Amino acid sequence: MLKDNIPTNIQPALNDLSVAMNHEIVFILDFIDRNISGFVLYYLKIRDSDRENRISFFLSCYLNACLVDEKDGFCSFNFVKNPAQESSTKETDIGVVPLSKTEKPVTIIEFEAKRFSETSNNKEYVCGERGGIERFKRGYHSAHLSICGMFAYVQSSKSEDWISKVNVWIKAESENNTDLEIDWKSIDEKLITNTVFQNVNKLKSIHSRKQSKDSILLWHYFINLC
Repeated sequence: MLKDNIPTNIQPALNDLSVAMNHEIVFILDFIDRNISGFVLYYLKIRDSDRENRISFFLSCYLNACLVDEKDGFCSFNFVKNPAQESSTKETDIGVVPLSKTEKPVTIIEFEAKRFSETSNNKEYVCGERGGIERFKRGYHSAHLSICGMFAYVQSSKSEDWISKVNVWIKAESENNTDLEIDWKSIDEKLITNTVFQNVNKLKSIHSRKQSKDSILLWHYFINLC
């Protein structure tokens, strides 16, 4: 079974945001924590591409299979690839949608994915036109949500090295940014380690959204695929 030998973890209580996580978000994050390490062996077994989009497709399929396994086929939500945004043409890579035949599908949590490799633009994890964190901060991604996440596919070097670089890039944005529509100055913008699983580092960060005058909490999963 896909979930065999995967470490379990109890999601810590969060007091970082004014709105506490609801039970659905807690369940989804706990579920990912239990199963994310197993994705590494799954991916290395079926690997046919190093492309970010392909890996995210594999990850969505894997998580759905784990969900069916855990729930004996009775699932109340689904991991979907590239959920369309209501007010933005910029899609995240993976979203979680409650299953319903009567209600409009609305994501309850979304994840952006980025590669870290010798050939990719690694700084895009943070900022730039396709910058992952920046898109959350600007409300291009998940404007209706206060808790989301990112998957980092580590294809070279070590996760710890990339995490350090991400925080350096965030610090540089806080010191050099001149765009009045975005603010990087809060110390909470930096990634802080939460848990270390086998082949996976889990971190969190909190980012201001200046236009909506609120914040978004991001959970980061750095997955060692090299």
